[in-house]
Amino acid sequence: MSSRRAFRSVLVLLALFVLVTGVLEIVVGPSLLPGNNEVSPTVDSNYRFFAAIWCALGVVLMAAAKDPDAHAPALRAVFGAVFLGGVARAVSYVDAGAPHAMLTAFIGVELLLPPLLLLWYSRTRVTL
Repeated sequence: MSSRRAFRSVLVLLALFVLVTGVLEIVVGPSLLPGNNEVSPTVDSNYRFFAAIWCALGVVLMAAAKDPDAHAPALRAVFGAVFLGGVARAVSYVDAGAPHAMLTAFIGVELLLPPLLLLWYSRTRVTL
């Protein structure tokens, strides 16, 4: 399998993960979170809103998987958004304290995976 095809396959898998988790977060809400998940209606509303944004990122990833070069700006925007989400989690960690271990691990994933995927993409990009 070529590196380009592998990259596209990874995008599809990531898109499916994002879409499934996003829909679950919209439908079930913050009770999906590990630990104490009692939240106010305001926090619940905000949580579900951002779950919808998460789903939108999944749709973009799925579209980009078909032809990454045609969707390069959107792909970079998704990688940037996820990276920025990792930065936001890190700020929360410093400001509010450590969340559940799973969410702490997400900080590393969100800060490392987007730059690695961007590097991989740049190496598989077709130049015309």
